[in-house]
Amino acid sequence: MTDGHNDEKLQLERAAVREFIRLYNGRNSVKLRLLYQHDRPDAVLQDSRGSKIGLEITHLFYDATEAKALLGRRDGSITGPSGPITLAHLIAKLNELIRRKESKKQAYDPAYPISLLIRNASPTFRLSEIWAAREHIRKPNDSFLDTWFLTRDGTPDWMLVNLDDL
Repeated sequence: MTDGHNDEKLQLERAAVREFIRLYNGRNSVKLRLLYQHDRPDAVLQDSRGSKIGLEITHLFYDATEAKALLGRRDGSITGPSGPITLAHLIAKLNELIRRKESKKQAYDPAYPISLLIRNASPTFRLSEIWAAREHIRKPNDSFLDTWFLTRDGTPDWMLVNLDDL
């Protein structure tokens, strides 16, 4: 990866972890703060009791075309989706992300529990639409302490849902 790509990835992760901490702290008595960012997991948090929690962060896009467009990487070769845009496709992408992150977790530092944060970067579908199809979302296994879903619901405000509650 290039340094520019790494910088962009760190910025995306930092924005996601800041929003996660803000929303989490707003509804929990045990508060979190960011200690540092690194790889495997992407961030290490500390709760107000002094315990460390790892946070693996990933971003959900409808497809590669949308990801490139939203990240400002348009070029002449990028085309739109090959078929109709469907919620089922986004849910399949979400399920694929969950499976992939669960399989990679074995390589992470086992010194502390690790949560997964999935930030929905796709403006294609709102939380209310995604949540209405929640029976199709793969219930996360016990690889992660929690699996969080950070998304919007048609407003600029972020919302945080624990996918373990499915």
